[in-house]
Amino acid sequence: MKNITLTMIFEGSALNRDEKVGGNILSIKKMNVNGEIKSFISKVAIRHYLFESLQKAFENNWREASVTGQGSVVQFDIAKDDIISNAELDAFGYMYTISGENSLTRKSPIGITKAISISNYEQDIAFYANHDLVKRANEQGLNVSPNPYNKEEHTALYKISFTIDSKILGEDTWLVNDEPTFSDNELVLKFGDTTKKIKCRQEKNNNNKYLIETQQDSNSIPIGTISTEKKNNIFIIRFSLSENLKKKRIKQLIDTIKDGLYAQSSGEANTIVPLFIIASGVKIPSPVFHSFIDLKKEEKQMKVIGINDCLKNSWLESKVYIQDCEKIPVEINNEKVTRDWNEFIKSVGLISDENSLNHEEKYENTKD
Repeated sequence: MKNITLTMIFEGSALNRDEKVGGNILSIKKMNVNGEIKSFISKVAIRHYLFESLQKAFENNWREASVTGQGSVVQFDIAKDDIISNAELDAFGYMYTISGENSLTRKSPIGITKAISISNYEQDIAFYANHDLVKRANEQGLNVSPNPYNKEEHTALYKISFTIDSKILGEDTWLVNDEPTFSDNELVLKFGDTTKKIKCRQEKNNNNKYLIETQQDSNSIPIGTISTEKKNNIFIIRFSLSENLKKKRIKQLIDTIKDGLYAQSSGEANTIVPLFIIASGVKIPSPVFHSFIDLKKEEKQMKVIGINDCLKNSWLESKVYIQDCEKIPVEINNEKVTRDWNEFIKSVGLISDENSLNHEEKYENTKD
């Protein structure tokens, strides 16, 4: 399995609202890029749109992870979920604070850049008011007036990049002070005042390794392992997802990005649907295409520039997938390039055992 980087261009409109200006003007997020004002969509917003899309597309595989309160801080509850049982924690990472001990943290295997507009923000602003509700109220004899407000608006093409670190996805390590215990097919982990219990079985000939399984057609299917080790009075707990589930999660991630994200902002349905994509397996999970890809207009036609520069990068380790459209066509003839998504999936090592594709759903429905 290769690390993956993907850069795409999409059309969006005011997808990331900012604070109010002057009391009744809804602003959009903006930044200065080389002396020009661009609108942008934050990594946090894109993460939200991506996860929401995964939930809608693969409901049983991408359920929301449990959360808990730590004083006034809300955090993921790893006593109830972990990277094996929950894809959100696996893909997007977490931090869990423990009183008197080091926090348990997980870096997100998915890297997301800001989505920055390619064209400048030209101070567009629109006036709105709730005239329909006021009309209804007046017809019912109520004495009410419209409540006017303004919105900054910007419809533009945006560029964004994603990376997936296939070495981190599906792997997690905890350092805890208390020794794990195992009895009656249940592994008990303690961290701070919290206790986590995991149904599993001890691996033969290895008392410190445990298999988590689910039943499929009367067969026990392994979906992950947990191993424990003591070093310098600290206990190391390692979670490892099965290879098939790892491939399945990565493929669902990139399929979702490729086909488009579900997004709503200020009540408007919006589009994060790629008009152009360049993707590849890479030696290191860095957005190596991002700086090169840009658009320019030639004879009233938008043209992608920078692709040949992208193909010179020595980190590339697979076929380079390119997807275009009539609105932004790409003409390139290079043996590194493929237009076949399935060929690209195969070249980055994501072909899974079809007989095991449904076991994660079964585990999600039975683990509690």
